[in-house]
Formats: sequence, C-alpha cells, structure tokens
Amino acid sequence: MLDLAATIRKSLYSPKVWVKELWLYNYQDFRLIFEQSDILHCFYVSANTQRMIARALVVVVGMLLSLIMVLAINSAVSIWQYKSLEASKLEADKKKQEAFAALAVLADGSLDYKKTASQEELIQVARSYHERLNKMQTLIKFSSHELKLAYGALEQGLKASGIAANSLRKIKISASSPGAAIGGPSEEMNLGNASNQVIQDYKNNLEQLEQLKQIYKYFPTEAPVGRAVTTSKYGVRVHPITHKLTIHEGLDYAPTIDDYAKSVMPGVVESVQYSSSGYGNMVTVLHLNKVRTIYAHLDSINVKRGQSVSQGAILGKVGNTGFSTGKHLHYEISINNIKVNPSIITVMAQNVQ
Repeated sequence: MLDLAATIRKSLYSPKVWVKELWLYNYQDFRLIFEQSDILHCFYVSANTQRMIARALVVVVGMLLSLIMVLAINSAVSIWQYKSLEASKLEADKKKQEAFAALAVLADGSLDYKKTASQEELIQVARSYHERLNKMQTLIKFSSHELKLAYGALEQGLKASGIAANSLRKIKISASSPGAAIGGPSEEMNLGNASNQVIQDYKNNLEQLEQLKQIYKYFPTEAPVGRAVTTSKYGVRVHPITHKLTIHEGLDYAPTIDDYAKSVMPGVVESVQYSSSGYGNMVTVLHLNKVRTIYAHLDSINVKRGQSVSQGAILGKVGNTGFSTGKHLHYEISINNIKVNPSIITVMAQNVQ
C-alpha cells in the first residue's frame, strides 16, 4: 500500500501530483498473516479493492473541496446581496422620507411627517392631492374650451368688421411680432405625463387668443365725437347726393353738444388735406400696428402733418365740406389699409381691453 506519511506530504505540497499518483498508482495484492493465541489469521486486500478505495477517496475529497468552494462563493454572494439590500433600503428610506415631506407640504403644513403623521394620514394626503390634480385637469380642459370659444368670437368680430380671411392671417403675423416689453418669473405648469396634452392644448388656445387680443389692443375704444348721433352706418347704402348704391366705409356722426373731432388714440398726423373725392377737409392719423383713422368733412383743422397727437387731442371742428348734406363727421378705421367697421371694432376692443 501507499506510504501514508509520504502521501500526506505530497498532497500538501502538490495536490495535483497526489491525486494523479493516488489515481494511477500500481496497486499490489496485500496479505497480512499473523498469529494470535496459537491461531493463524490472514488479512487480504486485493489490488482492485485498494484502487477502488483510493479513487473513491479522491472523488470524496474533490466533492468536499467543491462543496466548500460553493459554500464559500455562496456566502460571499449572500454578503454582497445583503450589503446591496442594505444600501437599497437606506436609499428607499431616504426617498420615502422625501416623499412624506412632500406630502406634508401638500397638506399645507398641517402634518409633521417626522413626528405626528401616520401612514394612513399621508396616504390620505396623497389621495387628496390626486383628486386636486384631477380637478385641476378638468378645470384646465374647461378653461381651454372657453379660450377656444373666446378666440372664435374675436376672430368672427374681425371678419364681421370687414377683414377677409387672407388679410386676417397677415394681420395676425404682424400682431405676433415683438412689441411691448413683457417678462417675469417662469415656473412651468406640470400635471404629469397624462396631462401634458391638456396643458399643450390650453397653451395653444391661450396663444391664439392672446394673438387676437393684441390686434384689438391697437384699435380705438372711444368715439371721435362726444355725445354724437350716428346718422349713417358702415356698409351698403344709397348715397344721399348721387342716389347710387355705394359702400359707406365708415360712420357718420352728427354732433349734439361737442363740435370737435378728437383723435381716438395716440398717433402721428399722416396727412392734412382737402379731398375732391368727397371727403372735403380731412385728417389722417397713423397709429401703432398700421392702424389709421380718418376724420373728414371738417370745417377747420387744428393740426399739421407730422405732428404727434395724444388720445383726445382736438384735430379740427366738425363741418360740412365735401359731399355732405349737413354738419357731420365722417370717421373711418383701417388696418394694413383694410377698412373695417368702426361700430364692431370699437365695441369688441372695449370688451377686450
């Protein structure tokens, strides 16, 4: 049989050599004969039996070593997972505290999440906030619809005043160009991904409405003559002198107490002239956004070309010059040289202002 001491030494120094020798060793039959109490005893172990025992020992030792290695690896993995879980738990606890703090704030400070707030109270706050979010979304949808209706009404007012659709597009572009200085803090509204479309729709409708409101802000809200009577409206009429069917592109005001024509908005006097086409003595004032106002049939004129005038400044005295059957003021409004109905535009501008 193998020398046990030599085998142990080899196994410690070189396990591979030990396994190889133990596995491939040339075993011999082993016989042991001894006498005990005048009786001969014989102990016999064949070479095959020795080989089987040695190889079984190699397999058992290999399995034990493998098991120890697996257990060591499993232990190391378990420790790593435990550390990871601890870190995740700490992170989760941190986020949980942040969430509880946020919920306490949403509760208008009525909860002290570190001391008094229970899990049920915080859940109730979260539910209340969710309900408020849904109500806010509903409100924004309703407001968006109202904005759309308001936009439609203002657009219809511009069209009814005499502005064609293609001209209206140009006027919108002109009105959307940078104008008055505006600004302030910017905090974006955010109701969550599910409500992004609701906010976008509201934003689009609000932008469109503001665009039309900017157009109306450049139109007058006052009449050019105080306490006057409207004697002829805007639109188709039979001309009082030629008796032909014509388009009256303004309003006729007959004065009652006040005899003076006043500028309806701040501007610059663009022209002062006598018109042989029927307007008589007339003044044209250019305002912001290419808005013009015309004051015709004046008896006398108090301003000069290029003069800046304020709202309410006297331009002249109401008279009867040009094609006129009596003392009155012919008044026109145009934008981008497009004549509009002063009655509609003035009333709409008053409501928008």
